[in-house]
Amino acid sequence: MNPPTTASKTLVCLIGLTIAVFFSSIATAAPPSKDLSDAHEAAKWRTRRIIMNNDGNDFNRIDPSVEVTPETFLAQRTTPLLGSHVDSIFYCTGVFNLYTHKSDETELHASPKSAARNVHKLLDKGTDSLEMMTRFCRDNNIEVFWSMRMNDTHDSSKDHADIFCQWKKDHPDWLVGKRGVKYPYGSGRWSAVDYNQAGVRDKVFRIFEDVCTRYDIDGIELDFFRHPVVFKEQMTGKPITDAQRELMTDLIRRIRKITQEVAAQRGRPMLIAVRVPDSVAYCKALGLDLETWLDEELVDIVTNGCYFRFNDWDYLVGLGKKHNVPVYACFESRRIQPDTKEAEEATSLEIWRGEAYQAWKAGVNGIYTFNRFNPRDPIFRELGDPKLLETLERQDQSVLANPKLGFKPGRFVKGGERLVRQKK
Repeated sequence: MNPPTTASKTLVCLIGLTIAVFFSSIATAAPPSKDLSDAHEAAKWRTRRIIMNNDGNDFNRIDPSVEVTPETFLAQRTTPLLGSHVDSIFYCTGVFNLYTHKSDETELHASPKSAARNVHKLLDKGTDSLEMMTRFCRDNNIEVFWSMRMNDTHDSSKDHADIFCQWKKDHPDWLVGKRGVKYPYGSGRWSAVDYNQAGVRDKVFRIFEDVCTRYDIDGIELDFFRHPVVFKEQMTGKPITDAQRELMTDLIRRIRKITQEVAAQRGRPMLIAVRVPDSVAYCKALGLDLETWLDEELVDIVTNGCYFRFNDWDYLVGLGKKHNVPVYACFESRRIQPDTKEAEEATSLEIWRGEAYQAWKAGVNGIYTFNRFNPRDPIFRELGDPKLLETLERQDQSVLANPKLGFKPGRFVKGGERLVRQKK
């Protein structure tokens, strides 16, 4: 028998490699087990009367005369919620890449001027903010998500220069703008990261991967409303392209994949929630192809509304029914209460009750509170029960925007104000 030729050896190797890749692709693309799929669906539709978004500033509420412990930390915004309508806590640990949870991937948010001035005291006790919150929720049958603000830009202000992370300093070309330059749109949020950049998208993926693999959370939230700046072109009014929207969608696919891998490893679902404007067209103008995300089942929970809204609550409800996802009405105090300035100001209960009642009547799956942190506020024991609201004194209204507030659709996106009450 003649020895095999170089060409035949190459052919055999190629066939072997093709077979190996084929079986490898089957392994990685294998669908989740029926039990895990059923558990995922059950988790998606679990009862969430109220989702309370906690922005993580618990640290600066601790009295300086009190010892900093997990108990005193949780007492600020969390422990008093027991017995309320809050079934889920979405916990945010900081601004972009600067967090109060300890990580080798991100920077530690521990500036003496910041909300994290007590971080090290808790790290010395062997814990961090996200671990404490997760443990508390586990012990008390409360759902817990880690919430990432995809472009929190408080650091655009000189007043918050201490939270401008080193990563941004090292990559100034990966931001949408420059300090001191005025832009016609984007509401002055020059420090937002630019999702055109592969380095930004990879960084965001690694941040989520790190949290998903290290903390016993029920899910993650991608918060695109704090603040709604995504691509650099938005700042000058240039239209966002389908190719750019595909870049963001591909990032969401990558994030979905890691949550599925973690879920398979631990045998328990990990969900993805998004907080976005209540207008598919406005989302597209930002670079967010929300309907594709929902069509591809990349997202499990949708929250709409914040500083401004575009439509009545039935728009959000219709979106949920069309795509078989639960939807939540976001209440932000400066939209609902025209005269309020701070999140901690007293609640005008009749107004909050009336808007919540309208949202429930439209068919939302629950209420989502943002920038409302007093755990003893009656809203946390009233807004999650439409039958109770029906019996209480209220002002039945549904506010789209606060005319006194600077946050407006047209300030962030060119022509954004034209999409108010436009269904598509």
